[in-house]
Amino acid sequence: MFLLREVFDYRYDEIAEIVDKSEANCRQIFARSRTRIDARKPRFRADLEHQQELARRFLAAFDRGEVDRLVEFLAADVVFYGDGGGKGRGLPRPVYGRDRVARLLIAFAPQYRDIGAQIQPTVINGQAGTLNFDAHGQLINVFVFEVADGLIETIRSIINADQLAHLGYPLSDVGRTVPRST
Repeated sequence: MFLLREVFDYRYDEIAEIVDKSEANCRQIFARSRTRIDARKPRFRADLEHQQELARRFLAAFDRGEVDRLVEFLAADVVFYGDGGGKGRGLPRPVYGRDRVARLLIAFAPQYRDIGAQIQPTVINGQAGTLNFDAHGQLINVFVFEVADGLIETIRSIINADQLAHLGYPLSDVGRTVPRST
């Protein structure tokens, strides 16, 4: 994206179409890239052990509803994606920014507690993540955390049943959309 914008002078709407992302997401990715290049700082990827420890501390703050503590783990330009894929209650657009993402997560916490959800830390595609189960041990969704520079910069919540089925757990109805009858 950076090259399309910086070298070839594509507009953000054109880049969004090429890479199949929203225009806002392309702007955010470009801004992150520009900041890192201007700082002449290579992107630092935390090792998996550090990612998992950060995720554990983040989840403890989430579970206790500690907004101030939760914010400490998030990058200023953190992005939360809620991927329902039409089969789960996702978010229509990404949520950007530390305060907005923290408020969104804190809104989820009581709902998870009310249904007796269990959050199990795990590794997903080489990154720290969680498997989130309902009280009956059925998978609701997964969270995947992208960590850079010691902070969580992206959280992906996948609730789409098609994307979760391969994990081999029975799937919960919590958060699923009901198919419309024709």
